[in-house]
Amino acid sequence: MRVLEFNDAALTLADADRVHATSPGFAFLDGRKLVFGEAARQQFRAQPRKTQFRYWYQLDQAPLDSAFGDARNHADLAWAQLSGIQANGGDGALLLAVPASFDSGQLGLLLALARAAKLDAVGLVDAAVAAASTVDAKATMLHLDVQLHRWWLTRMRAGSDIARSGGEDLAKPGLLAVWDACAGVIAEAFVRQTRFDPLHSAATEQALYERLPNWLAQFGRGAAVTLELPAGLRSHRASLPADALNGALAAISSRIAAGIAAAVTDAAQTAVLLSARAAAVPGLIEAIHAACGVRPQALDAQAVTRGTLAHAERIRADGEALPFVTRLPASGPVIAAAAAVVVDTAKPAPPPTHLLVDDLASPLPSKAVDGEARLLGLKLRVESGRHLLVPEGALRIDGRVTTEPTRLATGQLIETASGAVRVIHVLGPPA
Repeated sequence: MRVLEFNDAALTLADADRVHATSPGFAFLDGRKLVFGEAARQQFRAQPRKTQFRYWYQLDQAPLDSAFGDARNHADLAWAQLSGIQANGGDGALLLAVPASFDSGQLGLLLALARAAKLDAVGLVDAAVAAASTVDAKATMLHLDVQLHRWWLTRMRAGSDIARSGGEDLAKPGLLAVWDACAGVIAEAFVRQTRFDPLHSAATEQALYERLPNWLAQFGRGAAVTLELPAGLRSHRASLPADALNGALAAISSRIAAGIAAAVTDAAQTAVLLSARAAAVPGLIEAIHAACGVRPQALDAQAVTRGTLAHAERIRADGEALPFVTRLPASGPVIAAAAAVVVDTAKPAPPPTHLLVDDLASPLPSKAVDGEARLLGLKLRVESGRHLLVPEGALRIDGRVTTEPTRLATGQLIETASGAVRVIHVLGPPA
């Protein structure tokens, strides 16, 4: 079973083992031939008049202003891209993971296009609900994702199930605005440090935009970033600190953070989830945390695929009229136990027993014998029956940076360069 996740930043076809194909929502007219995906994205700044990238956002059958190869409308372009994904991804049953930003008319058209592209679609699920089903559930769950043209917030309520309760645009455009803001700052750094202006020509501007996604990922790692950009026979280098882009993105981050803060009524019972795309935007996690008092959890890039496959039998349907699944079971008893610790404030928190990453709980070392151990990349020490976290450099625990040994307590959130780790208590005999 495979999953096709729809986001025009990159349509992704994957299964439990690997990603079969990714295809950003760009189309380029090369003579009379239509080229899609990454090859088309590599032309959208150099040859904008020969590039289309709004056809998923404006999915409809209204005529284009002018013919674009054989395509007469946005639906033609979407169908052609789906046909290419089908050809590259092989045969087999597919579950479609779709954001709630598609209205009912677009959703019906999408299913018709999938059939026309000979995709064997057997299920349809809300992508945010699928992603949320992989993590520690709280009463209110907010999922933020970014597309090329919009920031979309999905609101969910959780009990035994996670159910979508609403969704809204927080800002427009999406990644395109992020790229433009970052490109300006990076270009200024090249001019200041090398006197080379990458925005001076279409070719070097395109080269800069091609590298932006990878550069943004580097900025999120908390160290200065060295940027290299070829131009003709030369290669230019510039260096920027990790927070260099925060100012340029402050207006975007503030607007997003304000929208999320408006949706948070009880910070203690709210989980804010960010897709990998959204979490890669410099400064956004910090802006949301400051605005609403909830530290966002960055999901990995395969969260939608994993959540969809975990509930494949519930999502799969017979016939052509696929129901849009917007409710899935919350994660299992470990998640329920962790949630109970948060809710039951009248009693002292029970002692920690496990560290939780995504939906995998790893037992802490036995308290019977003093000594040091490593778990999930963290250095731990057992001392007089207590578990201590020994930072190797600076760590953030519950939003505060520390370099001192810290006693582990149930409910703590430990943030590392590789992701977030929750300290939990699992009911039953400790490991």
